[in-house]
Order: sequence, then C-alpha cells, then structure tokens
Amino acid sequence: MTRSAVVVGAGVLGSSVADRLARSGWSVRHVEALAPGHVRSGSGDESRLIRASHGADALHTRMSRRALELWRELDPALVAPAGVAWFARREDGWEADSEATLTACGVPCERVDPEFLFPSVRTDDLAFTLLEPEAGILHARVACRALADRAVAAGAERIRAVARPDGERVVLDDGRVLEADVVVWACGAWMPALFGDVLSLRITQQDVFYFAAPGAWATPGVPGWVDYDGAAYGLGDLDGRGLKVAPDVDGPPFDAETGERRVHPEHERFAREYLAHRFPALAGTPLIGARTCQYEITEDTWFVAAPHPEHGARVWLLGGGSGHAFKHGPALGERMEAWITGAEAAEPRFGLGPRSADTSLRTIGEL
Repeated sequence: MTRSAVVVGAGVLGSSVADRLARSGWSVRHVEALAPGHVRSGSGDESRLIRASHGADALHTRMSRRALELWRELDPALVAPAGVAWFARREDGWEADSEATLTACGVPCERVDPEFLFPSVRTDDLAFTLLEPEAGILHARVACRALADRAVAAGAERIRAVARPDGERVVLDDGRVLEADVVVWACGAWMPALFGDVLSLRITQQDVFYFAAPGAWATPGVPGWVDYDGAAYGLGDLDGRGLKVAPDVDGPPFDAETGERRVHPEHERFAREYLAHRFPALAGTPLIGARTCQYEITEDTWFVAAPHPEHGARVWLLGGGSGHAFKHGPALGERMEAWITGAEAAEPRFGLGPRSADTSLRTIGEL
C-alpha cells in the first residue's frame, strides 16, 4: 500500500524531504505559500558554502559530506568546485578540532599558505590556514528549486497555498483540508507562529554583501573562506555577482513576514571593515549588491527534527537551520525518511526538549 505524506514548506529542508519521499514511492503533496527557493526563505541567497568542517562534531561532519555527494548526484553543475579555506587565529581553536575530525572521517584537508590562494590576503593574525580542497560553493536558490522539481518529476503534487495545522490535518487558505499518513512541517521562520508552544526558535536578520573585484578574484579559482573567530565568511566573484562577504554576527530579531529587507548599517560597516582587514587590496572597493535573509536559530544551533509531542509519528517538525540547512539538506532528508518510517531511531539531539546554549557550530560573533 502506498504511503502518503504532506510536506509543508519548499525551502531546502522541506524540498529535501519531499524529494526523498517522492523518489521512494510515497504519495507526496508539497505545499508552499510562495515558490521553492523564494527570496524570503531562510539562510538562502544565490550561493552557500558546502563544507564538512564542524569543529569536533563528527555527526555534522559526516552529514555535510553526504549532502555534498547528494547535491552532486542531483546535478554536478550545482556545486562550483572551489574548495573552502579556514583562517585559524589560534593553533588550538575550532579549525584544529575540525582538522582532527576531518582526518578521522576520511575527508581530505591540508594546511596551506593562503598567499597562494588569494590575490591579496593578510596573514599576520593567523596561526595557520586549513584547506578543504573537495568542498565547494552551492548555487543555493537554483539547487533548492532543483530538489523541488525532482520531487514533482517523481510524482509529488506541488500546491501553492498558505497552510495551518489542525491537529494531524493541514488546512489550506482556499478551504481544502489535506490528510496523510505523515505530515512534515518545514516552514522556516514561520515555525514559531505555528508551533511556538512546543519549539523555541530565534529569528534573526542576516545580511550578505557583494563588492566589486578584479578578475583575479573569480570563483572557482579563489576558494570560499571562513574566519571562525572573526565571525565572517565569503567567496570570490561567482557568476559575476561580486566578491561576497557575509558577517556571521548574531543579527537583530526579524519578522520574515513583515520585516523590511534593508541591510543593517552595522552589518555593512562590519563587512567593509573585515574586507579591508583580510583582503587589503580590496579596501574601499565599491559595494555592488546586498541581500537580507534570516536565520532560524535553536539554542544550541542543532536542527529540530522531531515528532510533535501530541501527534507522535503522524506529525513531524523540521527546522532550526541556524544557517546550516543547505550544508545538510539532502542528507537530512535521507535521514528523515528513516526516522519517519521507524527504520532508525531519530537523532535525540534534534528533539524538542530543553537545550543548553551552544553556538559552536556557527562562526558567531558580536558587532
């Protein structure tokens, strides 16, 4: 007998689950109020770093590595083979933990001279630079749509509507009521309004900036980069959009439904100052673009992927990307299928219970 599912939300997490279930033979209805990969989706933008480094955390290291394989299986062109460089400001910091974990998990990495990677780079505050040569840059918006479209090609029905929960049912704004064996709610920044009684998420404004750069700064060529202790990440000029600098500071509270998507002045100041500090040749280069999105942050920055306490295995909540969703999406969809069917026990740290404050998975800083 064919199993049925309703998946609400067509961001990367919802699309990953809809795609996985549809390709496994489930009857899937995929509900989205706007469109897959829309401009208000969480931790979106046109590009995302896909890397395995997660400090000492082997679970996320392996899951991100698996996601990279699955993105490339979907379409090799979705991932630009650029590598990702980590600027380590301490010998015994997060990057050293990552190096040990990557090695234990069989993921290639090496310490390199960053002056061979970037046309201009400041190194006097660095202990070393760690390169993940097999990491890459995901064309994020396009990749999200590709997942959702593959789900449709596998038989999923895409429904454009606003949805709200009614016990184990899904009620649409046109009056339709959807029922299925399993309902998965993956609504990103809209989750607190729907399920704030059982989960805790902070929604913050995150801004990314694009600066003019000469041709030598093109990516691939220039790798993606992360400065964990400096709370910033970015990449070179991918597809002519400009060199990307993204402050990973904890942004102000944000309402994804009503918020004006204007970049925060302090975020822009941070990005300009970081660019001048790390890549001196680009100091004062013009800003040519910017984008505001939002993160849905859990207390410990681990995902939420758990059954609703009142509905058991019939209703699942999936979210809390905390900026990590694209690094793990397809792999998390794969695991969700196993958890939903009972083939594997759900990951307890993704549960709905109390969590201890921990931001170690993010390159988080303060303004």
